[in-house]
Amino acid sequence: MKPVSRKALPLSHLMQIISTGPVIAKVMGSVKKLGQQYQNATVVLYNKANMLPIAIRKPDQNGDYQFLGLNTDLKTFIVAFDQNQEFNAIIQDNVVPK
Repeated sequence: MKPVSRKALPLSHLMQIISTGPVIAKVMGSVKKLGQQYQNATVVLYNKANMLPIAIRKPDQNGDYQFLGLNTDLKTFIVAFDQNQEFNAIIQDNVVPK
């Protein structure tokens, strides 16, 4: 048998690096379908720097959602997916937590 050496690779390329600071902010909004409040969606907040998801939310019965505890330096975008698959996903780009 031939000796085999194994080397563990760092997981940094799989993990998100999100800067944290003293400023805590949020992103909030609402989901609408044909102008009416819509709750059957999945809203995903993505980190624009590495395209990885930060958080996933379901809108409340009024179609409102919020992502809390974010840094104001974070650049994000939001994608809302229709769970009934009647409409295409909606993307909101350049979302900055406030």
